[in-house]
Amino acid sequence: MKPIIGIVGRSGIYTDSDVKFNSLFFAEKCRMCIIKGGGTPIGILPSQIVEYNDSVPSKLPSLSEEEKEVLISQIKLCDGILFPGGTKRFNYDLFILNYALEHDIPILGICLGMQIFTMVDENGNSVVSLEKIESDVNHSDYLNSTVHSVTISKDSKLYQIIGEETFMVNSKHKMKIVDPSTFKIYGYSSDGIPELIERHDKKFAIGVQWHPEVLALSDEKQMNIFRAFVDACKK
Repeated sequence: MKPIIGIVGRSGIYTDSDVKFNSLFFAEKCRMCIIKGGGTPIGILPSQIVEYNDSVPSKLPSLSEEEKEVLISQIKLCDGILFPGGTKRFNYDLFILNYALEHDIPILGICLGMQIFTMVDENGNSVVSLEKIESDVNHSDYLNSTVHSVTISKDSKLYQIIGEETFMVNSKHKMKIVDPSTFKIYGYSSDGIPELIERHDKKFAIGVQWHPEVLALSDEKQMNIFRAFVDACKK
C-alpha cells in the first residue's frame, strides 16, 4: 500500500468571474510530486471556524482541545506530512509540527514550510526567528527559472539524496531564518541566506527554502527529494 502524505492547507483567494472567495488550497505541483514519488496525497485542513485569509495569525485564539483532536484525527491518517509554501503561518501549523516531531512522523518543509520548522523550540513553544532579506541576489522568482546557487554540506541528508554540493534553484521568499531552533542549518544560498535545515534524530525532517516541486517535474535530482521523503514514510 502506498504511504499517505498529508499536505497542510494554505490560505488564499480563489477568483471566479471577478468574484473573490477566501479559500484553502493545496499546491498542485506538490500533489503531483507526491504521486510521482510513490505516495498518495491527502489534505490536512485546519479546525478553527475562522476565515484564515482575512485573519492575523497572532490575533487568533489558541486551539481548543476539541480543535486539537480534529487535527490529530487527520494526522493519524498520514504516514508523512508536507508543509508547503505560502504567505501566512497559523497556530494549526505549529500544532501539526509539534505532533509530528513528538511522534517522529516524517516531514518535508518547503519555503514557508521550512520557516515554520524554526518557529517551535525544544519545549514546543512558539518562537519567531525571521527577518527581512536585504540582498542583491534575486529571491523572488520561482516559476520561470533558477535564480541563485545553493551550497549544501556533504554531511546533510539532502546531499545523500541528490549527490551534489552546489546547484541552482528557484526562489520566492522575502524573509530568512536567523535561528534554526531545534534544526541545524546544512546549506546556504550564494549570499549566505539559510536554504537547508535538517534534524538527524528523526526519520526524515528536512526543510528547503526553494521550491523543488516546481523544478522536480523536469529535474530528476530535485524529484529525488520527494522520492526520498515518500520512501521514509514507507518505513
